[in-house]
Amino acid sequence: MQARISPKARAKALYDSGRTSVSQISRGASVSERTAYRYLAAFKKGETHERKNYPQRKNSKKTQDVVNEILRLARDRRRIWSSMAIASKVNLSHTAVVDVLRDHQIYYQSYNRQLKLTPDTMKERKKFANQMKLRESDWGFVIFTDECSFFQKDTKPKKLWTGDPLKEKGTGTHGLKVHLWGGISAMGALRLEIFEDSMTALKLKNIMRSRLPQLNRMYPGGFIWQQDNSGVHRSNTVHKFIDKYMPQKLIWPSYSPDLSPIENVWKWLK
Repeated sequence: MQARISPKARAKALYDSGRTSVSQISRGASVSERTAYRYLAAFKKGETHERKNYPQRKNSKKTQDVVNEILRLARDRRRIWSSMAIASKVNLSHTAVVDVLRDHQIYYQSYNRQLKLTPDTMKERKKFANQMKLRESDWGFVIFTDECSFFQKDTKPKKLWTGDPLKEKGTGTHGLKVHLWGGISAMGALRLEIFEDSMTALKLKNIMRSRLPQLNRMYPGGFIWQQDNSGVHRSNTVHKFIDKYMPQKLIWPSYSPDLSPIENVWKWLK
């Protein structure tokens, strides 16, 4: 069987025959122009098409200390290490690193970044759903509100090395961001509030106060106010304002921001 001629060997033959332009090498050797440029640069330095004889890498032994270091790097959440990066760090082969991680039931996989519901939380959510089935006519009067952060780019990894993806929190998201506060209802949306600082009780109260005229125009006969149970929303300052100006409230179950339809709006905006 005839031996296959490598692209670099074809490129060298073309170069020796006087075809020294990038386009000639690219077409003749069936390689990209970037590869052709690299070949030409090597040939001009006197290199041949033969593969370089690189010294064989000396792998370290898979001792218990090396195994412990592999596991430590895989569990590091300040940086998400790839198996190749771990292999380079501990001077082992990539396959050896993967074998160590799999032996310890650690896999590179997607993790659950949602809230993990407890049995008590699930009972509370079901109770809330049953109650609202009896109040279906109220949905048209509910104002759903929430805040959301918009990052310039998504820096939170979608996968990482983990043995328990349901309990995994992953890493924090960092970078430039802005915050939005908004509200939606069957009669329309409230004006968005865009800000860079963190939300405070005073800021939230001022936002709600500024939206009262719009709310009264949308629902002259009254509306039902809904908001989640985050720390700022539970403050006395916010509660006093809501009790005074928004007497009809929709008590939302704990750990259930995903039940609010405004989450779909944030996803669409992102």
